[in-house]
Amino acid sequence: MALRNKIKAKLLKQYFVRFHMSLILGATIASGVLIDKGLLYFGFDAMGWRYALSVLGAYGVFFGLVRLWVWYAAGVAPRVGDVDFDPGDLTLGRGGEPPPVAFSGFHGGDAGGGGASDLFDAPVGGGIDLNVDLDLDEGFWILLVLAVLVLVICLAGGYLIWMAPEILPEVAIEAAIGAGLLRQVKTDSAGWAARLLWKTWIPLACVMGIAFFAGAFMQSACPDAKTARGALYCASQR
Repeated sequence: MALRNKIKAKLLKQYFVRFHMSLILGATIASGVLIDKGLLYFGFDAMGWRYALSVLGAYGVFFGLVRLWVWYAAGVAPRVGDVDFDPGDLTLGRGGEPPPVAFSGFHGGDAGGGGASDLFDAPVGGGIDLNVDLDLDEGFWILLVLAVLVLVICLAGGYLIWMAPEILPEVAIEAAIGAGLLRQVKTDSAGWAARLLWKTWIPLACVMGIAFFAGAFMQSACPDAKTARGALYCASQR
């Protein structure tokens, strides 16, 4: 446990993990938007399921990006033979050299699914005039559901950024244990993927649930709508 804590402290001292997590989440949200657009392009019109699948796909991208952070920022390579880990000086790197730094200008102290939907897609055949009075029975509730969705995404992202000093170093240590680099750590390892899932499944479930509900609600209010903006446009015309 002492060695684990020392390695964690070393990682937190060398890398600005909250900033790194912000970059990971930015790429995750962008991937969610692209997945949603791709599903829509191929004719997947069911908004609730499409939004939920986009969140799940973005979470898969999040997993991959965290693993890349472990490989390159923390210096835990996928092959044991490529790594020389010296428990005496707690160096995580190749050949005893300092680990490669992906963002050299942002070293510092421990200063810690979900994807996004097509909220700004334009409906086929026209746009939406934000000055149009929406029908209070439908437009207001569509706006409210969208606001809740955005709020949940922001809260989930904020939680992951705030918890980054607990999430990223722990995942890196689990990956090192799994690669056989930390035989000195006397602990049962659940694996880096299980550790990451355990730390992040609640934000994933919240975002996926509200995304499914938001998409299903908007399409039930405007059956012809295929996007959130299309649903708002539909409600504004009634």
